[in-house]
Amino acid sequence: MKIKNEYVDGKVVEIAPNIYGVSIKNLYERAMLFCRYQEFYESPYQEIRGKFFTWEKFMMVYKSKMKKNIFTYPIDWGGFNIPSNIIKKGLDAFGKDKGPYDEIMNDIWYHCENYPLRFEKPRCKWYLIGYGDDIRTLRHEVAHGLYYTNKKYKSEMDLLTSKIKKKHYNQIKKVLVGMGYVNDKKIIDDEVQAYLSTGLIRGFDDEDIKKYKSDFESVLKTYYK
Repeated sequence: MKIKNEYVDGKVVEIAPNIYGVSIKNLYERAMLFCRYQEFYESPYQEIRGKFFTWEKFMMVYKSKMKKNIFTYPIDWGGFNIPSNIIKKGLDAFGKDKGPYDEIMNDIWYHCENYPLRFEKPRCKWYLIGYGDDIRTLRHEVAHGLYYTNKKYKSEMDLLTSKIKKKHYNQIKKVLVGMGYVNDKKIIDDEVQAYLSTGLIRGFDDEDIKKYKSDFESVLKTYYK
């Protein structure tokens, strides 16, 4: 599926079974398309996560919480990942305040939901990721997709996460929360496996943290080549 209009230029492809990727080279276009739905899914702000909000409201909240003078979301985040059911809930929530990015996301959801083999019973859950040219970011987002769609992958990654020493896990969590992730164990565990398996470990420079990387990388390599 190609996307080409005045707001977004990109394409939708099936990257792995039940994992669909939206490839958009332009960082601003990518962030603006995914922002509303990513924040609906896992925003650290109570007034935003899982709730209806306008663009104006989110911009105000984000700028204030991040203690910045301008809205910097499009340069703060480069990759995105959302479960299909959350996209649908977001589309329903934002229906009364629909803008061009919502229209595009609706088209993407419909395309992926009705893609060949989507009609099996029971219908499989699927995952949507957004990425640009950076391969490590793509792998990071695919790791999220696998964690959601592949039970065996999730089980193996959760086992590795459970083996991280408590003080090291808390150290990683502190960094993630500081980056802007919500302090929710399910979300944090997902981010732990995605960061440690792909080398995107901003802020995890401690050698005690780095030693966990190889095991996580090995699992991801098994499932995604």
